[in-house]
Amino acid sequence: MMTKLCVGALIFGSLLAAVAIGVDLQSYENYKLYHVQPASHAQLKLLVESNNNEQIDLWSSPGIGRRSSVMVDPDTEESFVAMLTLNNISHRVLNDDVQQLIEQERAGQQAKLRARREASDGKDFDRFWTLEEIYQYLDELAETYPDLVRVTSYGTTHQGRPIKVITISTQGAVNMLRPVVLIDGGIHAREWAGHMSVIYLIHQLVENSAEHEDLLKNTDWVIMPVANPDGYVYTHGTNRLWRKNRVPVNTLCQGVDLNRNFPFRWEYYGGECSIGYAGATPASELETRAVMLLMAKYAKVTKVYLAVHTCGDYILYPYGYDYVIAPNAVQLQALGERAARAVEAVGGPEYKVGSAAFLLYPANGSDDFIYGSFGVNYAYTLELSCGEAGGGFIVNNTEIRKIAKEAFEMFKTFGLFAGEEFVPLSEE
Repeated sequence: MMTKLCVGALIFGSLLAAVAIGVDLQSYENYKLYHVQPASHAQLKLLVESNNNEQIDLWSSPGIGRRSSVMVDPDTEESFVAMLTLNNISHRVLNDDVQQLIEQERAGQQAKLRARREASDGKDFDRFWTLEEIYQYLDELAETYPDLVRVTSYGTTHQGRPIKVITISTQGAVNMLRPVVLIDGGIHAREWAGHMSVIYLIHQLVENSAEHEDLLKNTDWVIMPVANPDGYVYTHGTNRLWRKNRVPVNTLCQGVDLNRNFPFRWEYYGGECSIGYAGATPASELETRAVMLLMAKYAKVTKVYLAVHTCGDYILYPYGYDYVIAPNAVQLQALGERAARAVEAVGGPEYKVGSAAFLLYPANGSDDFIYGSFGVNYAYTLELSCGEAGGGFIVNNTEIRKIAKEAFEMFKTFGLFAGEEFVPLSEE
């Protein structure tokens, strides 16, 4: 049995597909990226409404006094800047051609692939993996570490792809007698640094398990690294900035924002073609239902739930759907602040911690659902770092591992906390 997985072989099995990543890609030539900084609730509301009305594309979660990245198309830029100026919203141009950012990222991807041809350590966290590579990695872990890892599928997507879940437990299978940390990543397809941070966590827990006995001694891990496989494939092959799934909505538009599709306090908002379209009905999407099924199975023993997103340097907790204070908000805040301090301790950015609605703006999501419907008392959405340039989804290859390592410090904090929580005996 291999002592270390050879991810290098996996990489070159899909080399041609990765190198061809730019063929027929959606172009964002002359789209501009702005940094905006709202100073009041009124200014924040204007930005959110502009996003909901398809006038702009928020790349990072906006907050009062916090800098946020916004992409604007050439036809909208003049009116958008006029709105910012009229309302005294601080702004500046970060990049005047988003397509150049995408081309730079693609070139970096290809350079890393070439450099890894003779990689001896088999580790490749300096570029973004394709879905094929992620799934092959999970399957190889299950084969190589049968006493620690299980991989199963929780249904399929609208395009027929499996939605894979990995469980990591020193008991072999999760026996429902130990605390669980439940994690999903990639529900928004373009948030690639989130995908890789979750894969890095899996790598640490499995391949470096001897170094992290404290995270496995009392805690089981249940992880869905790619909750939106169709969308993720689409971002690699056609449109780098696609957010939603790929279900046909009407004759012109595709995709539902899966994080807005959960049935807890669901609200129909956003037009059918908008980036935040919540779907025609609650839980209408196969991917949403797969996440819900996973939550339902492990709800009784889940002590911490984490939805991994990018970007914005936020640790958010319920409620998000409205300005409602969670009953255990004090405890949620305290644990979130502990995780934020762990990132700062390794030289990472300052994470802002708070209720999603109060800290940002009202919007429902998966953490509200598992908290409100299943009673999981510690549920968070992690908006990981935007990188040193603060651009958002497109970060330098050199920053991928750094963001993943910072996220791992948060994962460790939550995992150690979960391991100390009490799990009642099953009534079955």
